[in-house]
Amino acid sequence: MSHKFSVKILIYLLLLFCGLWASYLFNVAQDEESVLVQTKTNLEKLNSYIQTEFTRYQAIQMQLSLSNLVQSGLQQATAKNSNELDRYLQDIQISSGASDVYLLDLSGTVIASSNWYLPHSYKGSNFAFRPYFYETIEGNEHVSFALGLRSKTRGFYFAKSVYKDGSLVGVVVMKVNASKFESDKAQLDTGTDSHFLIVDDNHIVLASDVEQWRLASLGQLSPTKRKEIESSRQFENESLFPIDWRVLSPTRVKTSSHGSDALMQKRPLNKQYTLYLLHEVAPIKAAQWPRLGVTALVLILLFVVVEYTLSKLTGYRQLLFSQRSLEAEVASRKQALEQAQDALIRAAKLATIGQLSASINHEINQPLSAMSAYVASAKRLAQKGEVSKVVENMVLIQSLITRVHKIVAQLKSFSQHHDNKMLVANLKHSVDNALVIVGPELKRYGVAIQSEGLVCNIWVDPFKFEQVLVNIISNACQAIVEQDNKCIYIRAVEHEGKIQLSIIDSGEGIKQHALSNIFEPFYTTKSGNGLGLGLSISKQIIESFHGKLSAHNHPQGGAEFLISLHTKNPQHD
Repeated sequence: MSHKFSVKILIYLLLLFCGLWASYLFNVAQDEESVLVQTKTNLEKLNSYIQTEFTRYQAIQMQLSLSNLVQSGLQQATAKNSNELDRYLQDIQISSGASDVYLLDLSGTVIASSNWYLPHSYKGSNFAFRPYFYETIEGNEHVSFALGLRSKTRGFYFAKSVYKDGSLVGVVVMKVNASKFESDKAQLDTGTDSHFLIVDDNHIVLASDVEQWRLASLGQLSPTKRKEIESSRQFENESLFPIDWRVLSPTRVKTSSHGSDALMQKRPLNKQYTLYLLHEVAPIKAAQWPRLGVTALVLILLFVVVEYTLSKLTGYRQLLFSQRSLEAEVASRKQALEQAQDALIRAAKLATIGQLSASINHEINQPLSAMSAYVASAKRLAQKGEVSKVVENMVLIQSLITRVHKIVAQLKSFSQHHDNKMLVANLKHSVDNALVIVGPELKRYGVAIQSEGLVCNIWVDPFKFEQVLVNIISNACQAIVEQDNKCIYIRAVEHEGKIQLSIIDSGEGIKQHALSNIFEPFYTTKSGNGLGLGLSISKQIIESFHGKLSAHNHPQGGAEFLISLHTKNPQHD
């Protein structure tokens, strides 16, 4: 091997190393910038979720403070109303997802608690030393964090002062375990390599999806600050050990829990807390190896082309051929990348369809049940030779099949914009069509239907309106299966150019705490059954008709769904 050739090889190796290093630094910088942008977006999403949860619990607290039962119980506690309060608070605790709900009188003593039946019940305990009590009494209501005295669980405390006839009578407190937000974070799709922290003004980690960070401090606490924290009994006897938390830049931090740096985004959660979202840098760097391989291949190809060009200065055609070959290689790789991107897009669409597929059974089960019943009836009628009735059943089955196709199309239109096919329809015809679908279910449970005033016209999309009727009547049927008197009343009254349609069941009615949430998406009172989308979609459909859908408990018992519709196109009035 000649000396000149050896030098040339060394130069190429040096250029290759420099090229790979420059490519590595550039790609890491680009990826980190992209991750920072995504981390900021995820942080906003996580912050919005936590703020929404805080607002929801504060709204529940407001309703509790206005409850006559709570106000009367604080003003004059008796054994009877105390037991009623305990069960009421237990119901609120279960429905809201809080860990504990309890009432304190003006001395800070718990007079009613949702955990009244447990050995570690708070009843009789005095929490006057807690900031959430004495600050709320003084009029400074805010979210507090503390470690439970008995449960030893971390939690956020929502306190609200209670007034009766203009006088302060006590405080209602709701505790929400910090672990709720830690477990919910996994469902928010913030990335497998991301970690979040909720930190207070003393730089103590209140909540995090990294277990060893919980109740730790971001750095050393001064003796004065530690003594002040210990005297508040906020964290009881926790050591509040320090984390090796080194801020390298406004967007980069190094911790003792990770071997490499982490990208950081933060924002105030409220006046007291700060929300951090970290993304590990190590996976970003590890992802560069495939790119370095591609870069090395490209550089080697480039070196070969250059060497070939330098050695064949007179071979212009050969140089042109090499250039075209390289362009073809780049085009091929670009095409492969575009195909991979298209495959990812298709996979994302299939994933979305998969998420919606769980609701298909809920939407089409009733028509399928009806078809099954008509097929069985047709078999029996055929055996008896009643051909005309068999044909009638086949016609009904054909109409139900058409309806199932329409239901599938309706599910598809849930995520797509779809213009209403509005027209003047007969209310009785729409109700009859809906009763055909839910007929087998009504017959199975022995539910009677009483109707009145249905001979009138309404301005609707008939198919969508029938879907609303099927949903509400089916829900009503399920609500009265345990009742002795199983009856559903469907009544219509015309008033000032509108039709007021009432669907009333003979059940126990809607729970008080569910009335305000019953039309919210994904809210359901059915344990392990239902997506909580039926009533939400129904409300959207009725509102698209310029109508209204509401629900309340009927004065004579049972739940009443009230639908208000126009008798003709309101835009032509």
